[in-house]
Amino acid sequence: MAFDIAIGQFHNADSLVHRLDPRIKVTLLFVLIVAAFFIDNLLGLGIFLVFLLVTTALASLTPRLVIKALAPLSFLLIFPLIFNLFFIADGTPLLEWGPVLITDEGAYRAVFMTLRLLLLFFSATLLTLTTSPIALCDATAAMLAPFRRFGVPAYEISLMISIALRFIPTLLEDFDHIRKAQTARGAVFDRGGPIARVRALLPCLVPLFAQSFRHAEELALAMESRCYHGGDDRTHYHVLKMGARDACAVVACCALLVTMIVL
Repeated sequence: MAFDIAIGQFHNADSLVHRLDPRIKVTLLFVLIVAAFFIDNLLGLGIFLVFLLVTTALASLTPRLVIKALAPLSFLLIFPLIFNLFFIADGTPLLEWGPVLITDEGAYRAVFMTLRLLLLFFSATLLTLTTSPIALCDATAAMLAPFRRFGVPAYEISLMISIALRFIPTLLEDFDHIRKAQTARGAVFDRGGPIARVRALLPCLVPLFAQSFRHAEELALAMESRCYHGGDDRTHYHVLKMGARDACAVVACCALLVTMIVL
């Protein structure tokens, strides 16, 4: 398969992080996101990075697997890099060439914002790599359950999130098959500049959409044939329970949040 991408995939292992309650992991992800937005210096970014690296080691994840999961998101880092580098005029000029002006403050903010966004992606990637889609579905349903009295379809929302994560690798594989079929018919995807290559991929989108609708129809028929009727009175094979390790994880993340606020 040409698209060897780990984004949205679950890495099955028996580690301390994998055994955490999924509700705790989802909650701690939001805590990490809040902590990241309190960071306003490189020291805070370094502490945050060390925390994530320690978590990665405890989760028995290899650097290669994490990089594979982050690689598809790398293009999103271009936007804060370009915006801060070329549109912030405060500070001492480093390069001035016609309308292009790069200052030390703009370069610093470009590096800082890009690294902070990368750490946010890193945090979310750790969640998907250490938590199965079923566990994420159960955690989201349990956390949204109190809102059901207000008409919020808690279980349906969690099921949609689980299905979306589940079908990321499937759609990538379908796209790879379609691209190979188009190549066998004479299509060329590896010539010209970036814009030409993107335009060459457009004919693959129509069959990809058709295939995705086919997957959706097959899934709907499978759920209907198994008498699926939503989350009403649904029981769980694995009952979610919190333990001492979950409390330790909460304390560690709260300590990180306090550290970011103090810094």
